[in-house]
Amino acid sequence: MSALPHAHAAPGALEAHFAPFRERTLGSAQRLRTPYGEMPIVYADWIASGRLYAPIEQRMSAVIGPFVANTHTETSTTGTLMTRAYHQALKKIKAHVGASPEDAIICYGSGMTAVVNKFQRILGLRVHESYLERVSPAPDQRPIVFVTHMEHHSNQTSWLETLCDVEVIPPDANGEVDLAALDALLAKYAQRPVKIASITSCSNVTGLFTPYHDIAERMHAAGGLCFVDFACSAPYIDIVMHPPGRPQAGLDAIYFSPHKFLGGPGTSGVLVFNTRLYRNRVPDNPGGGTVDWTNPWGQHKYVDDIEAREDGGTPGFLQAIRTALAIQLKEQMGVANILAREHELLDIVWPALSAIPGLHLLAADHPDRLGVLSFYIEDLHYNLAVRLLNDRYGIQVRGGCSCAGTYGHYLLQVSYERSKSITDKINAGILCDKPGWVRLSLHPTMTDAEARFIVHAIRELAAHHRAWAQDYRYCERRNEWFHRDDCDFVDSTAAGFFAPL
Repeated sequence: MSALPHAHAAPGALEAHFAPFRERTLGSAQRLRTPYGEMPIVYADWIASGRLYAPIEQRMSAVIGPFVANTHTETSTTGTLMTRAYHQALKKIKAHVGASPEDAIICYGSGMTAVVNKFQRILGLRVHESYLERVSPAPDQRPIVFVTHMEHHSNQTSWLETLCDVEVIPPDANGEVDLAALDALLAKYAQRPVKIASITSCSNVTGLFTPYHDIAERMHAAGGLCFVDFACSAPYIDIVMHPPGRPQAGLDAIYFSPHKFLGGPGTSGVLVFNTRLYRNRVPDNPGGGTVDWTNPWGQHKYVDDIEAREDGGTPGFLQAIRTALAIQLKEQMGVANILAREHELLDIVWPALSAIPGLHLLAADHPDRLGVLSFYIEDLHYNLAVRLLNDRYGIQVRGGCSCAGTYGHYLLQVSYERSKSITDKINAGILCDKPGWVRLSLHPTMTDAEARFIVHAIRELAAHHRAWAQDYRYCERRNEWFHRDDCDFVDSTAAGFFAPL
């Protein structure tokens, strides 16, 4: 992945371009109530999840909704229509990621976590822990999986629970993926029969990209495979599974979470992979839609088409249709516009946060990134920081380790001894020393005024958090902070969601 481009648009042009998309985003004018009064919601948690988009909701309910019926038929009008719409949605998703005719798509679960685990089962790399010792291959025959130091837990811990050995590619002196270190690991494990790189495209903590096509070329030269997790970056960049002119740089599998797109909440995870990796007679989820025939004597035959065979039961056809619409929306906004607008917002936020006394940006020497900024403030617990930004300013951010604990060790320079001390305490239910940060994510639909407001709020937080903290109590069991006069806005609003229809 090359550095993000800086587009040269007239001042205000990109903000104006995204204004209609902002207006149609559900919640863009929503207010909330905190112990300090009522205020607008300022959503800055886009890397965690996108938001609903009014035209998509209208399309789903008013246009598609009246025809909803089960798929798996080509006879009734409603069933046929949903079947056709489902398959058209899958084709649109595959086209968007540059899949080839040899690639299959599976939509499953609620995000990338579900599909990467399903993929591991399809590859025959997952065995129930009760049987692991009985079927585990000899040490020199175990598949080897390489992950980067920046992985989300879903693309690291899931592989740790397979039949594979897992090696972390260490960072270089600049905190980026060290390709020379990968070369050394490939040489070390040259005799392993299966070699896989399963790597993130972009860190959900710092927004730094990995050179995934370069890694794919190295893996293929060594007889290996390259899988890429696009969960963080898919809403913002072009995904090219098979880059023109670089046949060895193609990706053998990708996975992502469409719920992170604008318009995407409520979708399934997406897996696209090369069908030559599929050698199974039995599908992962045998059931309706996966068989050609059965008989009373225990005989049966599964369908030959891989996408149908791995789509047992009633598929998530509405989820796939919603995914295709969210992708269509992304294409309407334009990837070049998205990245350029993110850079405009970064140009507002980055230097201002860098100048705040006592505030430390993670990977602070890498301003060229996706619009993700993680930071901590001296003597301020990250979850209290998040609570204060919420209660005093309505700003929605996220605290913790962003499900990237391994990366956190590198970013915060946590030694083995320090890590052992922390994890021993966590195992004993003592969470107060658990490291973390505040993660802020920008989005092209944000306004310049919002970006400046966020900067102002964080500057005030850094200056006044000690005094403001007096209003809060710490819950050790949950590692959370609560205002002494917590209003019931959240509980009462949640209860209202389930009022009589």
